[in-house]
Amino acid sequence: MFAGGHKSGRAYALSMVSARPCGYYDSLDFNAPMSDTTADRIVKTLATNEPVEIVDIGCGWAELLLRLVAASPAASGHGIDHDPALIDRATRNANARSLSDRVRFSADLTDAQAGNIVLCVGSTHIFGSPVEALSRLRDLVRPGGRLLFGTAVWEQLPTPELVATPGDLLVLNDLLAVAVAEGYRPLDLSMASMQDWDHFEFGFLADWEQAVMSATDTAESNRARHAADEHRADYFQRRGLIGFAFLTLGRPHDAPP
Repeated sequence: MFAGGHKSGRAYALSMVSARPCGYYDSLDFNAPMSDTTADRIVKTLATNEPVEIVDIGCGWAELLLRLVAASPAASGHGIDHDPALIDRATRNANARSLSDRVRFSADLTDAQAGNIVLCVGSTHIFGSPVEALSRLRDLVRPGGRLLFGTAVWEQLPTPELVATPGDLLVLNDLLAVAVAEGYRPLDLSMASMQDWDHFEFGFLADWEQAVMSATDTAESNRARHAADEHRADYFQRRGLIGFAFLTLGRPHDAPP
């Protein structure tokens, strides 16, 4: 969950707002519309493969990576994110869970080495588009390994004026076709619910709203109010049109190079 790579500093931003929320994601466990139930199921499924090396591209504060490392006794983890504030939070989280000896963090994508499991959730913009991400991530997944690929998709075909705004999104079936063409095998799928989206979006807004509710500085309050209102309006314009898919993709041993 690679914050900072998009206009609004979010893993996947529906917003056209450039300001950061005051608390900087403090109200969110994940920088994606992922519930604890979804996270727990994904972690349990991936951990059954007994991974040794787990790589998280755009890890943010590394909540999913840390949960997966904790559930995989033989595994070490490497989280990559270029936002120092989020890496600091990830480091504190690792220390608090006694995982600092099994997880390391860095800021440069060129540091990434192949893993048994690769996580890329909400970070496809690093590579330009979901299609480009699937192509470039394949080299990071060891043969027989898994890629957890989390990305926004069109739930319903949008109106022409909305198509260009969020970027190069695909409908789910087209995304799966691209993955198969790249040599992956679709192994599992979870979709974010509307409740997951609302929790995520209002969690993102919570820091701005806290600033509005508690600010004694009128100018600060007005800036936060404007940013929150613009983001919320942008979200509700697309609510129900954009989904979020968590695809578990396998790279077979006999996949073409």
